[in-house]
Amino acid sequence: MHTPTPGETLNHMITGYWTTQAVYVAAKLGLADRLVEGPQSAEQLASAVSAHAPSLYRLLRGLASLGIFAEDDQARFSLTPLAECLRSDAAGSQRALAIMSGEEHYQAWGELLYSVQTGKPAFEKRYGMPVFDFLAQHAEQAQVFDAAMVGVHGRETAAMTDAYDFSDIRVLADLGGGNGSLLTTVLGKHPAMQGILYDLPGVAQRARTRLQATGLADRC
Repeated sequence: MHTPTPGETLNHMITGYWTTQAVYVAAKLGLADRLVEGPQSAEQLASAVSAHAPSLYRLLRGLASLGIFAEDDQARFSLTPLAECLRSDAAGSQRALAIMSGEEHYQAWGELLYSVQTGKPAFEKRYGMPVFDFLAQHAEQAQVFDAAMVGVHGRETAAMTDAYDFSDIRVLADLGGGNGSLLTTVLGKHPAMQGILYDLPGVAQRARTRLQATGLADRC
């Protein structure tokens, strides 16, 4: 078995952004969602997502080499355990995180030299404002951010609600409660409990929408 040389290992690190962008494009196009019903060719997928079929085929082959998607002997692609994580409806879905990381955060990381030289946030140089001000003004990116945070931290919610006894709590406050995913879970399990969600105004408004959709707005 070949042991990578230091140069090969460093080369892999240097080109890591290739993988970031390849996963981003797959997430942005929703390819994993398209493959839920079974294998498809690059031509079929390209027609469905308005992409250039030969280029999409190369992207899929590259991702398959990393274990994201699998290609059969008919040049059709199917889901793998890694690709399943890019499905929009997967538990702990990483699709939103891939999109966020491949868009505004990717651009901000391109200004890392500026941050190291000045001590100032790269995001503010790239976008002209702090990240949460940006999200307050860009609803689509804010929704992606919320979904990404659920993908990162959502798996902790079930473990916490199983391990902790909330039954004696009449009012539960979630400070920095984001889109309310955690609080809605706890309130849903404890019908007598009231909730308080505290966050920035734009974030709280997104949480209010979620609470209304789950029928819990009158208790929070």
